[in-house]
Amino acid sequence: MENEDYVLVNQRSIIDLLIEGEVFQYLSGSDIQGLGKKFGVTDVGGSRWFMLETIFNQLHARGKTERFLKYFFFELNINSAVKEVIRDNEFNQPKYDEIAEITEESQENNRAIAKFLRQELLERVNIELAISDKKLIAVNNEIKIVDYDSEPEIIASTTEIIDNEYINDLLEKSMKSLIEEDFDSVVTKSRTLIESVFIQILHENNVSFKENGNISQYRTSVNKALNMRPDNNWNKDVSNMITGLNRIIDSISNMRNNNSDAHGSSNRVRINSSEAELILNTAVNVSKYYLEVNARKKLRRKVV
Repeated sequence: MENEDYVLVNQRSIIDLLIEGEVFQYLSGSDIQGLGKKFGVTDVGGSRWFMLETIFNQLHARGKTERFLKYFFFELNINSAVKEVIRDNEFNQPKYDEIAEITEESQENNRAIAKFLRQELLERVNIELAISDKKLIAVNNEIKIVDYDSEPEIIASTTEIIDNEYINDLLEKSMKSLIEEDFDSVVTKSRTLIESVFIQILHENNVSFKENGNISQYRTSVNKALNMRPDNNWNKDVSNMITGLNRIIDSISNMRNNNSDAHGSSNRVRINSSEAELILNTAVNVSKYYLEVNARKKLRRKVV
């Protein structure tokens, strides 16, 4: 069953934004009918806005509104709207000051304008949805409808045990990247958070190590320093937990190496908001766990 909130998209003010050519190109009746056919809606007639209203009704009943919006915002050919912007800029009549300097067509320029227009249309639609306390968010070329004031959250708090200014600053920047939907950066910062905590623990335990960015080597040294290396005397479930913890760290490290903003890979796995939030929360919880183990070890030293 499709999210009932998608019925809010089917209102005259939003339909007009989609078809009247204010941002994208003007859509004729045949254009709208063609959109309907693409999604299996064939029997539409009447005025243009009524056609799209009918299409939205049927799409919602079939659970396809989200897929339609993804197509409309990210896959619809808007070359004519892009060319119109460039033409207006060329004759010193820019419609948008932010991209007024683009006066020639090129693959790069056209792509930049198309990206701007898609964001512009999304923002105008959200002005209308805000009345209902909802908004559309674009996440890696996917469209979702969410509460207007919704923000991702970091579940675990580390402020009570992290006194390293750099690590706290990194955590704040990670949260900022998550809110701004810069998910590649979230992956990078999550990995860096764990790495920084490992380095802090090694320094506090006077362990010499080579700072080469190898998080697996750091983890091995930290586990040794904190006596967290499983042996035959360990409970089986505890050993499995530590093994799972190591796999989590490796996964975040590998995702950073293969998928983050630190590398220009063309084979990136798309990270959505939920996965980015999970990665960051996992990094925070892993970091907190290691810091708590380290704090217990320091306390035992004082007692002895």
